[in-house]
Amino acid sequence: MSREFVERLNLVFEHASMADVARRLGIPHATVRNYYQGRLPAPEVLIKIARETSVSLNWLLDGRGEMYAGDAPRLGIGRFLEGKIAEIVDRRLAERGFYRAPEFDVSGAIARLGDPQSVMGEWLRFEGREYPSDYGVVFFKGWDGFSLDERVAAIRDAKKALDDAIGK
Repeated sequence: MSREFVERLNLVFEHASMADVARRLGIPHATVRNYYQGRLPAPEVLIKIARETSVSLNWLLDGRGEMYAGDAPRLGIGRFLEGKIAEIVDRRLAERGFYRAPEFDVSGAIARLGDPQSVMGEWLRFEGREYPSDYGVVFFKGWDGFSLDERVAAIRDAKKALDDAIGK
């Protein structure tokens, strides 16, 4: 459970440093380090994490159910700025007659679905294509031991190889 909890903790805090997480939660850095090393937070800290990030306690603890508990997640300054920049770019491209297709959220799909085959299938459906169910097995060998970044990289590599194979 601890490795998966750490992955969810990284995801909800947008891979912030332990010092940033400690600051946001108002707890000592050493305590946060213990969480990243596998110790489960006390119930009051779990509640604080859930309130700070708007995630469901059930999802935070065991990865089941909806990630967010009804409210929209709070945005960090980085994600906020990325969103604003994307809006400006989209608007300018639209003004000039260009279209920018929305990007598939690989990290979000991994958090929701967990299974690499399901993530690949959703990504291809997002693009209006079919996913060959036997594809990608070699890319996902050892999936359970991958960090979130490694999972995202494996999904992206498998997608690139598939696109290259079909000439997309």
